[in-house]
Amino acid sequence: MSLFGNLLQDLLRRPVDVGRGSYFETLTEYNPHFSTWRGSVYEMELTRACIHAFATSCSKLTPTIRGNARPGLVRSFETWPNQYMSWSRFLYRVATIYEVDCTAYVIQSYADNGEPNGLFPLKATSCELVDVNGEMWARFTLPTGKVFATESANVCCVTKYQYLSDYFGTKNNMRDTLALLNAQVQAEHNAIELGGRVKFIGKVNGMVAPEDQAKKRDEFHVRNFVDNDTVLITYDNTFAGLEQVKASTYTISTDEMQRIDDHVYSYFGCNKDVLQNTCDEAKWDSYYEGKVEPFALMLSQGLTQACFSARMVQAGNRIEFGADRLQFMGAATKRNIVRDMTGCGVMTINEGRAVLNLPPLEGMDVFMVRGEFFQLDKQGNVMFSAGGKDSVQSDPSDDPDFDLGGDDQIYNDADAYGSGDEDGEN
Repeated sequence: MSLFGNLLQDLLRRPVDVGRGSYFETLTEYNPHFSTWRGSVYEMELTRACIHAFATSCSKLTPTIRGNARPGLVRSFETWPNQYMSWSRFLYRVATIYEVDCTAYVIQSYADNGEPNGLFPLKATSCELVDVNGEMWARFTLPTGKVFATESANVCCVTKYQYLSDYFGTKNNMRDTLALLNAQVQAEHNAIELGGRVKFIGKVNGMVAPEDQAKKRDEFHVRNFVDNDTVLITYDNTFAGLEQVKASTYTISTDEMQRIDDHVYSYFGCNKDVLQNTCDEAKWDSYYEGKVEPFALMLSQGLTQACFSARMVQAGNRIEFGADRLQFMGAATKRNIVRDMTGCGVMTINEGRAVLNLPPLEGMDVFMVRGEFFQLDKQGNVMFSAGGKDSVQSDPSDDPDFDLGGDDQIYNDADAYGSGDEDGEN
């Protein structure tokens, strides 16, 4: 059996022939159908760079599954999403499909007993929602021409530009920008090529037939550049003057190039600093929060909904993609975060070491809380002291040695306010 056959068998342990079927009617679509745009959004250099930067950032997200309702899925999160991919490749693939097609699918793979045991990103040329006995199914057509269907409830569909369809995203609309990018590249290429070919400009004496001009030009080229080993340029009185063309690199206007590039950056929510890995913390935070984090949130919620029932989610089962490996922070920022978060009990010692890119230590999965922190109730009474339960005091007045200052008429303790005077005056 071919590799595709093995994969398809893993994905569909319960084959169902939906035939032509009838389209499942949604709120705004009578025939809900999606097909990819056969444009060149992934073929241009700059657009591909923006897509690659986004997919690379997403590939560093940390997959986490909570609960144990799906033991097979739990094992896949502890190892890899499927037997053909690592988690890094999985996330990169989903993010790339999402950017290029504006709709990315993730479906479950199944073990021999029919239980889900992994996840697989699906690149489909088209998808149709069909009605199977009153239930909505998704029928996919793959680039190889293979067709298969599965319950849409088991499909995670991550979309953007979702306007026309209830289920699918709207295709990219970059024809004009891509045409400008292509024209820019072609113009620069042709100008450089032409500039490298023209070496001299000569003025012809008198009226000369076009064929004679071509003949003289070829003779000049052969005599001076082909058959002559010297550095001397010679020509007869056919040419009234001969001027050498200085070789220069042709470049398109910087403003024009920047204007076209800005179109791409605005469309993909990217910038030059991200592409060249030169952005600082502030720029990276903006890129993460505006681009990477929304994708991680949609993928987390989409997979949770596809893999668990509502009852399972209420019981605490969910899938999440965190950002603990997206560390674009300077050393000083990392140090401050570790100091503040470990001291407050927000992270363990090993979690703090992970922020500093240090390996974990045995026995350090513990919280080290600083001792000067107190938990107070609404009246200001100490409910808990981080120094230990022995220092817990529900009311300061319970301690006879506690000095409030200027209150020696209440507490018989000598202090600066009560020394030598019962009224608290020195």
